[in-house]
Amino acid sequence: VTVIAAVRNPSSSEAISLSELPTGERSRLIIVKIDASSETDGKAAVDSLSSQGVLALDVVIANAGLFDTAAFTTVAEATTSQIQTHFDVNTLGPVRLFQATLPLLQRSSSARFILISSLMATIGGIKDVPLKVAPYGASKAAANYFVRKINYENHEIATLAIDPGYGATFRLLILHEVLTNIFP
Repeated sequence: VTVIAAVRNPSSSEAISLSELPTGERSRLIIVKIDASSETDGKAAVDSLSSQGVLALDVVIANAGLFDTAAFTTVAEATTSQIQTHFDVNTLGPVRLFQATLPLLQRSSSARFILISSLMATIGGIKDVPLKVAPYGASKAAANYFVRKINYENHEIATLAIDPGYGATFRLLILHEVLTNIFP
């Protein structure tokens, strides 16, 4: 099993600590640089993976996200700059990641593209989300649309947008459950 960890800064202490984690027999970890707002990082990462013998990807998880607390605001009060910043990372980031990894996903017999979304992305339940999170919520809702559309355009790739709930621990538990169900 090969696990690929995409990080903004491969030389950060967090990224280095990933490389120090124990791996199982016949397992490996590859760390690649991908900043969700970069137009080129995804393709460069895929090129790097290909040069390291990664010929297919079974699961890609779009986990990068931005919630600028200064954007606790309504649509009327939000600046277009706040909205653009959120859309660049939360909407276009997953699109960039999908486009970069598509050739490797297409070589998998069980390709999956998973988006870490948010309750704040709800459209049908918007009245139940009283928080002023217009830039964030809209950017995640748009990402959900793209992830669903990916599945319609690429029937061989299963897609899923999940809301992991609040808190880092809970997110890790959900991610563990998703991966356990994918790789029993």
